[in-house]
Amino acid sequence: MRLLTPIFILLIIAGCQNKPDNRSAAHNRTESELIELNKALITQDRTVITDYIKSSDRTYSETNTGLWYSVLTEGTGGTAKTGNNVTFDFECTLLNGSPCYSGTQTIKVGYSGTESGVTEGLQLMQEGSDYLFIIPPYLAYGHTGDGDRIPGRSILIYRIRIKDIS
Repeated sequence: MRLLTPIFILLIIAGCQNKPDNRSAAHNRTESELIELNKALITQDRTVITDYIKSSDRTYSETNTGLWYSVLTEGTGGTAKTGNNVTFDFECTLLNGSPCYSGTQTIKVGYSGTESGVTEGLQLMQEGSDYLFIIPPYLAYGHTGDGDRIPGRSILIYRIRIKDIS
């Protein structure tokens, strides 16, 4: 019995060594391979978004970055700019309509952790505006999601109504 304990401990130590698992070795991609992969993902996302828009009864416009928006109500107040504090109501859903988040939020445009698609969208709006946004993953939560309600590589729909710009 005394001999079994040290042998058992040696087996455990040998099994716990930090050796790479060759079965799942990561492929080190070149910069050009990564660029091509990203282009393919962006093209795939754009196809999904345009198919969604074709089945919608709304008209959408696209910005240079790939953010899509539809004006529900045009506001009459000032336009949101970098540095402004903007208070807005929002609803966020996945493209399939599953709800993610909703509420009222105040952010300083350009100085918050808000995803870049929302920040860009706010700067298209005036106080009192009500817009729908379709935000591709690279302008939202990317490959990883938010770790809670938004899976990785999710295309998001935001409805945003600006209440106040200061």
